[in-house]
Amino acid sequence: MGKAYTERLSDLPQIALPVEEPWAKNVYWMYGLVLADDVKYDATEFAQRLRSEGVETRPFFIGMHEQPVFQKRGLFAGERYPVAERIARRGLYLPSGLTLTEAQLETVCRAVKKVLEQN
Repeated sequence: MGKAYTERLSDLPQIALPVEEPWAKNVYWMYGLVLADDVKYDATEFAQRLRSEGVETRPFFIGMHEQPVFQKRGLFAGERYPVAERIARRGLYLPSGLTLTEAQLETVCRAVKKVLEQN
């Protein structure tokens, strides 16, 4: 599934896809992508636009410093982590899993391309 997404979406300059290195293989537990900074909307808006095309997504995890449970305890007070914050606001997970069919994968990829063309 991960390689199929990468093959279909790698030509889109508006998104960054998971990277593999010879020393680091992705298990594709989830397939995440991050919007480029020149995309005018954030991941929340991207998810809403994909939803209107029939594609559900999941948001990226937020950094520990922004987790409500830690904030309630006064941990990470005043700390900022710009890279984590950017990724959390510009990234999302596409549908994935062992039961994802080829037709569903193609539907997701068509929707991603359509939404990004409307940027």
